[in-house]
Amino acid sequence: MVEERYPNVSAVVINARGTELLEKCLQALVQTDYPRLEIIVVDCQTPQIETWVERRFSKVKVIHFKEDIGPSASHNVGATKANPKSKYIAFLDNDALVKPNWLKEPVKFMENDAKIGIVQPKILKIGDEERMDHTGLALDALGTWSTLFDMDAKDFNEVFDIFAAASAACVVRRKVLDLLGGFDEDYFIYDDDTDFCWRTILAGYRIVFVPKAIVYHKGQVTKGFNPKRLYHSVKNRVCTMLKNYELKNLWWRKFTFYILSLLTALSFTLLLKFDLTLAMIKGLTYPISNFKGVWQKRLRVQELRKVSDKILFQRGTLRKDAYPTLLDIKRKATAILHEGKL
Repeated sequence: MVEERYPNVSAVVINARGTELLEKCLQALVQTDYPRLEIIVVDCQTPQIETWVERRFSKVKVIHFKEDIGPSASHNVGATKANPKSKYIAFLDNDALVKPNWLKEPVKFMENDAKIGIVQPKILKIGDEERMDHTGLALDALGTWSTLFDMDAKDFNEVFDIFAAASAACVVRRKVLDLLGGFDEDYFIYDDDTDFCWRTILAGYRIVFVPKAIVYHKGQVTKGFNPKRLYHSVKNRVCTMLKNYELKNLWWRKFTFYILSLLTALSFTLLLKFDLTLAMIKGLTYPISNFKGVWQKRLRVQELRKVSDKILFQRGTLRKDAYPTLLDIKRKATAILHEGKL
């Protein structure tokens, strides 16, 4: 009876360079009210992490890397090393704190509907628990989320379909991970969850927001730029569009993104922030110099496609405007000009 009601689940926690956040995360996670849960930590660059976990959380499995392989690859490693019997893989950032009942509701929904590929818990901001953290309601024309961030949590108590779940806390059907080949490890950081969720929807699966599953998250909106973040953000944004849009909907969006990006690069140059200019140019040229590899990924995505862009436009989960992108650019530009923060 337990096996029928509670299929195996593996929770994969992504960690890097320290244990302060991880300790709080695991303290909450081991209190999960779910009888068949495996916990795996995929860590990068934390010395003696295996010994540290063994002393405090003896039932938690650790996979350690001396180098930083990035969140995308860490997700895939965790899923690969998970219990082969696990039907679902839950992904958590190390700054996420779960409530004991956070897992039962997602599993129940997924067990009742084989077309639910991903469940997004209700993620609340640590320190302001009445406000929502990120949940991707929709994607604008240039790849920026229309998000619930900072909205009143009391307004979101119903189950509904969304476009993208935040990898800070989500539950994924393992069958979907296997079908799609997991997260795209070439992304390293940024937009890996956007790309994975988009591919999930194109393959005919739903992504569902389940508010009875509560998770708290410390993450926050990045206020400015630094070269590394900027490079990966630009590179991955273009690759995500190239892989997932139908060709008829791709070209003007890609062209517009390049124009806005080049104007931004010019602004960085005028501000004498040459490292940011170079990072943006490198991000824009990556999909061109690696076009063959990106296009091969696109062919795989389109081969699995069961849902047209037209349907996603009709649902409103793919938007035809770029308002969220423009707001994001304005916010980060303001941070650079008035706060001097990178």
